[in-house]
Amino acid sequence: MRTKKEGRRQALLDCARRIECSEGVDGINIRRLATEAGIAVGTVYNYFESKQEVLFALTEDFWSGALEEMQDRVSGGRFSDQAGRMISFLRATMHDCAEILMRSLHEDAAEGRARMTSMQRALKGILIKRLEQDETIRPDVWSEAFTREAFAEFVLANMLSLLRQKDDDAGVFLEVLQRILYLDKRELID
Repeated sequence: MRTKKEGRRQALLDCARRIECSEGVDGINIRRLATEAGIAVGTVYNYFESKQEVLFALTEDFWSGALEEMQDRVSGGRFSDQAGRMISFLRATMHDCAEILMRSLHEDAAEGRARMTSMQRALKGILIKRLEQDETIRPDVWSEAFTREAFAEFVLANMLSLLRQKDDDAGVFLEVLQRILYLDKRELID
């Protein structure tokens, strides 16, 4: 059950999201949030130290929601197929507001990177879990050096790179996943 404090924080984030989507990040400020939420300016500072903290929280909220929804929508089948659907889902989810918001994190680049690293760790955890669940992966693929965790890191780096690109073609990447995870090494020689 959500506490009153969590509810108010979420209400402030909802206000900030509406402002950001309609006016951009420049429209967000603490006084405006207080007015929109119908609370005192000082009360906003109980939840967020600055505008930048609001932007960080909006970004985390966006990614948490996107990853949760992605887990619900993308399931079943081979890992390589799921990876393709994850990329498509995240591309569709990263609408203009989210892209602008993430670009605004440059004011405190170190903190922004730390927050994004947290979301990337969550996505890596999802990838590892999906790799563990895929019973069609050939049994000889994993080794002491080539672990699921290391492979998930590789997949994550490539997924993030593909998400930054504007074209929709993830075909080569998905083919690489197919060849690594499912094909018998003898098939590649023939």
